[in-house]
Amino acid sequence: MTTSAIDPGGYPRRYSLFLQVRMGEPTVAVYRRVIEIAVAAERLGFDTIWVAARHFGAHHAAVPSLFPVLSAIAQHTTRLRLGTGVVALPFENPVRLVEDAAVTDHLSDGRVEFGVGKGLGFGLSASTYTGFGLSGADREHLYRTHLDRIHRLTGTGTVADAVVMQPDPTPLRGRIWQSTGDSDTARRAGSVGDGLLPHANSEARRGSGVEQLIDTYLDAHADAGRGAPPRIGTTIGVLPGDARRLLTTDRQISPGYYASTPAATDPDRYLREVHVHHGSTARIVDTAHDSGATHRASDLLFSVPLALHHDHFVGCLEAIAGEIAPALTAPAVVIR
Repeated sequence: MTTSAIDPGGYPRRYSLFLQVRMGEPTVAVYRRVIEIAVAAERLGFDTIWVAARHFGAHHAAVPSLFPVLSAIAQHTTRLRLGTGVVALPFENPVRLVEDAAVTDHLSDGRVEFGVGKGLGFGLSASTYTGFGLSGADREHLYRTHLDRIHRLTGTGTVADAVVMQPDPTPLRGRIWQSTGDSDTARRAGSVGDGLLPHANSEARRGSGVEQLIDTYLDAHADAGRGAPPRIGTTIGVLPGDARRLLTTDRQISPGYYASTPAATDPDRYLREVHVHHGSTARIVDTAHDSGATHRASDLLFSVPLALHHDHFVGCLEAIAGEIAPALTAPAVVIR
């Protein structure tokens, strides 16, 4: 086993906020709260805000379209990078998607991080496929063909001969990230120089542990001889403080979100199943340090499993920025 720096160029590891936006409050209040949280994240030193999206209110999500939200955030921030976490490609027109991404990127002075994925597996996106008039059986094909088109569009800036995209999308080519739990997709991401947003066991019968996905990605990246360093964004669920008390309040704030989850009756089971590090900041650092994936990431995406209107949400961000992230953002390493 050997250890070497993941980034020979030496730029520091980044810590980011991964935001899941729930329904519950009036929609206008929810979106305004997203902007308030983004402003707080920038003030606290977070590098990127990644916003999750779901269509048709799946999983109680309030954001189906990311680029309008990110554009609004861009107008209230100056440094914070803006991540799509993620755009489900099977439901998108690649040309229109790249146009929207490029407009947002230029509005924000080059701050977009372009995360893409397949949508939820195991049939969990069935209502979304129905809503768009698509078949879930085409999920893999749609993802691959749309991603190939996005690579060409951002690589050339043209749709076809003499048809040039406006504004120029080519700055986005080096900021595409693929979210996956599938080793074949991780391999392809490494071979084409995309970033990796790994998550475990999401693909039926083909799911891989996060560390295995990272191994596969790094091997493919090295074999391809890419000049740019690999990019790996690992999500870490954290809940500083008395988790049971915080979740009890959270269930009162957003009962619809918890209606079909174990947290409705068993917070301890919920914390285990969604892999949330909780308790004191020292305990969170200790348990997060036990994950090899944490040490091997170039980007740490912190997720707080509370409604955005929870009184403790910004306090959690302060604990992350003040104590947890500094302890976890030593230089990333590749362990083979």
